[in-house]
Amino acid sequence: MKKIKKFTYGGALIGVAEKKAIMRVVDKNWWPLDREGKLLEKEAALFLGVKYGVLANSGSSAGLLALSALELPKGSEVIIPATTFPTIFNIILQCGLIPVVVDSKIGTYNLDPDELEQAISKKTKAIICVHALGNVIDLVKVKKIAKKYNLKVILDNCDGFGSNLHGKKVETYVDISFTSFHAAHIVAMGQGGGVFTNSKELARRVRMYRDWGRQSDIPRRTNGKKWPTLPEDYDARFIYEKIGYNLSPLELQAAMGRVQLRKTGMIKRLRKRNFDYLYKHLSQFSELIMPKWIQGADPSWFSFPFTVKGDRGKLVAYLEKNGIETRSMFAGNVLKHPMCINIKHRSTLRDDSECNTILRSSFWITVHPRYHPRDLQYIVDVFKRYYA
Repeated sequence: MKKIKKFTYGGALIGVAEKKAIMRVVDKNWWPLDREGKLLEKEAALFLGVKYGVLANSGSSAGLLALSALELPKGSEVIIPATTFPTIFNIILQCGLIPVVVDSKIGTYNLDPDELEQAISKKTKAIICVHALGNVIDLVKVKKIAKKYNLKVILDNCDGFGSNLHGKKVETYVDISFTSFHAAHIVAMGQGGGVFTNSKELARRVRMYRDWGRQSDIPRRTNGKKWPTLPEDYDARFIYEKIGYNLSPLELQAAMGRVQLRKTGMIKRLRKRNFDYLYKHLSQFSELIMPKWIQGADPSWFSFPFTVKGDRGKLVAYLEKNGIETRSMFAGNVLKHPMCINIKHRSTLRDDSECNTILRSSFWITVHPRYHPRDLQYIVDVFKRYYA
């Protein structure tokens, strides 16, 4: 029997350098975040063109920290797209806020800035923009609307680390951003995330919420008379000002991440090469709606999305049978998931909203840099056989 090729979407692209970096930390026998973590925070922030970076133990945790740091009034509204990873909905609830869900567009799988204003109310305080699969949203338009209504803009760039818009890193357009360094994403720490901002105060709050809620960047070692309920000589490093978490990654993960960060450009180029190859050859099938992106965008592609005009189920089953891994679009329409039942929210969605079609008819396949176009020709041939 002929062996079927396997085309999976994820997995870190690691080599000897990453392994050596991890073992250096292991040999030191000190695993909590330390020198490697501080260096990665600085190097990643510099790469993204912002002043401050704070590491977290996952992209979801990074999102929670970013939103927490804004310290929005309880009951405020936060706008999100319907097509998003579920934790983006969750972090809003965890912060005592109300999700407002707007439609996502077939092709870009992002929210449409032109539909934002109808979702804004007097309670709206922030917008979370999600770069679905690395595809870049029109942050220039979003920023203009946010300024008009005095809203904060958060960027979820978990899928698209290294993306540009009009020649600038996408993180430079927003108040605060976060990303994932999961093994499946562009830059990998195995598991991890990061928060990035130009605001010194927001970065300080992120660090405090991450580290149990204790004081951050302390210039003194004792309480003095700042907090009268505590002794003057109490060690200021262990004064807890906020209800925080323990969301720090490990030092060995940061060591791996520093090596990966230096490969970002190469990884992005290889992913784009594979994306372009699939786009060129799969565009021949009229049954497939190809991905779209805005003018001026230079996405760091996480994967290749489709919307199927016919039966998605039969196509997906055929691809999987032939070794091509598929994933449904996260989460299609997040409000259709059981977790949202009886949860207070607001929405501008209708029965004919495009996110409902995305939920039923969209999925994505790999553009992982481990593959070469000569490998991807197999994927094209499988599509040809299906539609023959």
